[in-house]
Amino acid sequence: MAQIPLTMPKMSMTMEEGTITEWQVAVGDRIAKGDVVAVVMTDKVDMEVESPAAGLVEELLHGEGDVVPVGGHIALIASEEEDLLGDLFDGGGEGSGTSAAPARPEQGAGDAADSLAPPPAAAPSGSPGADGIMPPAVPLARKLAKDHGLDLRGITPTGPHGTVRVKDVKEAIAAAEAAGQVPSGGASPAARSSAAPSAASSTPEQSSPSAPAPTAPVVEADADELLGTARERRTRQLTAQAMASTSLIPQFTAYRTMDLSTAARARTGVLKGISWTTLLLRAYALLLRGNEQLNGSWAGEGVKRNPTVDVVLAVDTPGGLLVPVLREPDLMSVRALDAEVRRIGASAKSGTVDPSLFGPATGTVSNLGGMGVDRFNALITPPQATALSIGAVGFAPVVEADGTVTGRMSCEIGLSIDHRVADGADAARALQEIQDLLDDPLRLAL
Repeated sequence: MAQIPLTMPKMSMTMEEGTITEWQVAVGDRIAKGDVVAVVMTDKVDMEVESPAAGLVEELLHGEGDVVPVGGHIALIASEEEDLLGDLFDGGGEGSGTSAAPARPEQGAGDAADSLAPPPAAAPSGSPGADGIMPPAVPLARKLAKDHGLDLRGITPTGPHGTVRVKDVKEAIAAAEAAGQVPSGGASPAARSSAAPSAASSTPEQSSPSAPAPTAPVVEADADELLGTARERRTRQLTAQAMASTSLIPQFTAYRTMDLSTAARARTGVLKGISWTTLLLRAYALLLRGNEQLNGSWAGEGVKRNPTVDVVLAVDTPGGLLVPVLREPDLMSVRALDAEVRRIGASAKSGTVDPSLFGPATGTVSNLGGMGVDRFNALITPPQATALSIGAVGFAPVVEADGTVTGRMSCEIGLSIDHRVADGADAARALQEIQDLLDDPLRLAL
């Protein structure tokens, strides 16, 4: 009977690790192929992990609340089905016929990713890459080598067919540190800062080499002193990681009270049923489409052009803030966009949003108007250059030119801008462009 490891799957393009929030099985349970065995949280979303084979749950390698890297083993299943990966890293060498034991937690997160090795290559086992050819390596080994500035061709591989394993890179790092060639503790500060996961990770150019990044004081706490469940704490950790880099951006926010009178009349006709969030999100996306500067990203020596317009919609959920991305929202019809906004909002609140909706974006929309907030400052998440905040929509008193007071449908929006990318006058012009779009609802309706 084969022993098949159940690994942490990669459920989205940006996923690097997952948190086991709930086991659906126990040791000794008999399961069928496709049965849900665990619930895993990634990008703040709960996803079900299914068994790749029928058999008996032999061992649960991690407990609820444990964070496991993609490719790491989380359970072992005893099955009569063929294990196609069982001898991928045969401990006895090629042709020995003895399967290597699956990685246990004590072996380290890195070695657990060895099951993701590429197909065999020509380089001989036990020697560095021959003739300057880059040797095959498991993904985590490549990442570790890159973060520490090591050339894979100079690392002696121990995997079959000359594959560089994680432990090979770790040994090379230790040797380099002992020789004073790599800063003790691993990657350079720039590499460590860029390695933290986020809704949209910052680029190395955004870190200033001349001034250390400001850091908040670290508060020590025992496990029983921490608030919330393991899942809620993990959500806060992911949010903290994503927002830590915002303090590195010299940003400002320009506010303007938007006249919604014309758009409000259109919502009784051509735009009937369309939410204010959709209309303002669409206006923001159209602004970014027509302004490469504001849709760009700071790249050290100038503004990098982004070929697409991708907007984060910040969604408040019982489990914390979620940041799904709407791809090219200005290219969708307004009704299709409204349906997508409502669908994403509902799925996010229920915790079932598609993980593929998380990833890099070129802007963010945050709406607290429905919670009674009139005005707030939305922080920028690098490498985005702007963020739009939307306050409460309603009637407000307005003094006309003749001195009379009337009521006007309006809301206050704020446009936060990376000052390296644009200036205050650019923000003022952008807010005027949004007002122009709201005064011409047909442009929003098309």
